[in-house]
Amino acid sequence: MKKYIIFLGVMVLIFTNCQDITVGYLETRDAVYAPDSMVVKSVLDPVEDELQIKFKIPWQSTSIEGVLGTAPVKYSIKSVDSEYPDAASQFTMQGAGIIELQHDHTVPPGRYVFSVLIENEGYSVVLDSIYTVIVE
Repeated sequence: MKKYIIFLGVMVLIFTNCQDITVGYLETRDAVYAPDSMVVKSVLDPVEDELQIKFKIPWQSTSIEGVLGTAPVKYSIKSVDSEYPDAASQFTMQGAGIIELQHDHTVPPGRYVFSVLIENEGYSVVLDSIYTVIVE
């Protein structure tokens, strides 16, 4: 009988302590864009940028590196620091953390500093000022 009571006590402890464990993981301590900036033309040259205009090739950053976590990992633009907050809506985030701007954008010249939100089930991390786009 004593063994039965001890067994029940251990089982109660196990089941009450294991209820709120978050599934998966998300590690971003080594997260980085390489390179960490991109220079974009505000107006494309019809001769020099002929292929980009013809095939409507957008401006794209590299993908973010050093993110480990349980799939699916989602990336989104958390904020854009700039002189022109309305222009930030023209930037989009593609899979793997790729920041994209259409070839025919109307973003004014300036410096745009991005903070990126990375999340998966149970976890989220904001990487502040991790990427810069310079529009010339």
